[in-house]
Amino acid sequence: MRKKIVLLTALLTGAVLSGCGQTAEKTSVQTAEMEESEEMNTEIQDSTVEQIEIETETATAAQTGEPALEQKDDGVRWQDFVADMGMGWNLGNTFDAIDCSGLSDELDYEGAWLPGNTRTTKEMIRLVKEQGFRTIRIPVSWHDHVDITTDENGKKVYTISEAWMSRVKEVVDYCYDEGLYVVINIHHDDNKDKRFIYPTAECQEQSVNYITQIWTQVATVFAEYDLHLIFEVINEVRLSGTDDEWTPDTPNSQEAQRIINTYSQAGVDAIRAVDSGYNASRFIMCTGYAGNLYSYRNQVLPTDNGGYPNRIMVSTHPYSPYFFCMDVSENGKSVFDEQVKNDVKEVFRVISQQWTSKDVPVVISEWGTILKADNEESRKEHAAYYVNQAVTACKDSAGETVQIPCILWDNGSVADVTKGETFGYLDRQNVTWFDKGYVDAIIDACNGED
Repeated sequence: MRKKIVLLTALLTGAVLSGCGQTAEKTSVQTAEMEESEEMNTEIQDSTVEQIEIETETATAAQTGEPALEQKDDGVRWQDFVADMGMGWNLGNTFDAIDCSGLSDELDYEGAWLPGNTRTTKEMIRLVKEQGFRTIRIPVSWHDHVDITTDENGKKVYTISEAWMSRVKEVVDYCYDEGLYVVINIHHDDNKDKRFIYPTAECQEQSVNYITQIWTQVATVFAEYDLHLIFEVINEVRLSGTDDEWTPDTPNSQEAQRIINTYSQAGVDAIRAVDSGYNASRFIMCTGYAGNLYSYRNQVLPTDNGGYPNRIMVSTHPYSPYFFCMDVSENGKSVFDEQVKNDVKEVFRVISQQWTSKDVPVVISEWGTILKADNEESRKEHAAYYVNQAVTACKDSAGETVQIPCILWDNGSVADVTKGETFGYLDRQNVTWFDKGYVDAIIDACNGED
């Protein structure tokens, strides 16, 4: 295989990992995708003080408990692994596009949500690599690309389209061939129509069945890809279409999180059960309710029977602060000031306190700031400060600084700054950056440059 030995050799020999150029010594909050909510802003600002001193029983048994198999050690330290992931970029609004009408070819989903119906090319991926990003997340929705049948017991069987799987694999290979880390997931299969994944008791059995079958197929296809390929079980599963959709602390959303815990466990179990290639040791990301940073209160990480330590990673989406990063209402602000800095600091204080200090790896799998009419410079300042905190502010259980990979959300859109969701950074039609200064600020901050 092309790159199977590269990562393991580097880690086992103690070689200096490139990451973002940080050494170990040197070295609020919500989602972007397709919806907005004033509740998010209220939650962030109201909860900051209250949540600072809250300690919970965030389950870390998955990291340190007795595995079903004899504990193994392949020499890959989680601290080195996340450092080598560096900064990342999302291939957003692409393979995650869903429920598109009028398409004669299912592969047209790839460009259905993008200007010019643009397909992903090797040149795009190469540009992302040349910019200095080391990880690419490829959000993937599957439900529009499965053949649904039933088995002899009347249980639904979901068979992924060979064409769709092959195209996802082709783009993964674009990234893999550039030596990048790649994240693939189950993204928008949690629609409010409740047909595939939904976090309620009535949908739990169906959801576990769906998650198990999708990950069994995906893990089988990608089994021989080394640890550069990371699986993220689910994205922002939540009570879509309800008043609880974006708030993690209501009774309904707390119960939903407890159900989501079983979904994370189902995904991990399905991946580990495909006992071939790198699936026993592969890093797996698990996301809390709605991707919210504060879902940790009821999030329990899966028990990992793969036999390798610290391979379950928390995935979270702190677009922080919301009023700066996403809000286009009269409550939104565009000035990078001390209030913005303090909200960003709080993100990484929570991450360090709740997870990394307990040796739980964390990846910020979505973040960024929309383009507004008056924020071009201030959002660069925010990006630089955010990344600086990501590479300097968090500690492991030994008190050593650890890096938090931050994967920039890019949906390809700069269309209308009055409506929000303008998270376009890469101009995919012309294979250039809409705002080179912004992505420069991210990579410079990651490399410790002012």
